Amino acid sequence: MNSQFKVFLIILVTFSALFIYANSPYGVTFAKQMLKKIDLNALHPESKDTTMLSMEEEEVIVPDSTSQRFLFIGDSMVEPLAYRFYDYCKQSGDTMYAVTWYGSTTMAWSSSTLDYYINEVRPTFLIFCMGSNELYTKNMQVVNENLTRMLTKVGDLPCIFIGPPNTKPDNGLNDEIAKVFGKKRYFDSQSIEMERTKDHLHPTTSGARIWMDEVAEWMSSDACIHPVVFNKPEGKQSWPIEHIEVLKVKDKAPTLSPASAKS
Repeated sequence: MNSQFKVFLIILVTFSALFIYANSPYGVTFAKQMLKKIDLNALHPESKDTTMLSMEEEEVIVPDSTSQRFLFIGDSMVEPLAYRFYDYCKQSGDTMYAVTWYGSTTMAWSSSTLDYYINEVRPTFLIFCMGSNELYTKNMQVVNENLTRMLTKVGDLPCIFIGPPNTKPDNGLNDEIAKVFGKKRYFDSQSIEMERTKDHLHPTTSGARIWMDEVAEWMSSDACIHPVVFNKPEGKQSWPIEHIEVLKVKDKAPTLSPASAKS
């Protein structure tokens, strides 16, 4: 046996032994020391992470292009927004039913009134907009319970929550809404610059257009849990607006006509 063949045989045996040991579940002790195994995958941890990251980046949610039947409900902020949103729906082949309840809170909308409008309108998408009447409440446990009841009533129906456009820090209301509804269901309105009325809280007509345009853009993106296709309306505000109802604080029962809601 020549020397070259002997060297080749020794190398082959050595590599075979290393390969068997690397794939064996058992360790080997030499001179009272356990020979440490090296995980080859651990040498390049970024390769796996990079692959997973690229897969996540490639996962794009396609906005829903089917015609929607929106139920837009909440406090007095709904009314100015609904005028602009009506034109978005009209331009995009959707239908809007809006109910603005002056002075209402999350507690008011976690009642049977919410059940009533869901049953009568039979929406494919529900939009909440409230919180301005309870910006400075400190009882977040009650707010949490109200929001949780609302979500329970909604069930599997796609929904979002447009947060109040407060200009001063609240006592945790917006954080609680984001916590219960989740970031992809919650639109933060606090940073939007818009023209306000004399009360420094409600938007003017032009301010509401800016606000609603921001909401619509977010609803069309994958930042929203259920993105939809919207065509931005141009020109003047449509008038009159169909399927919008205004309730006052003293109103205790919903008054939307079932005939008009189900038409």
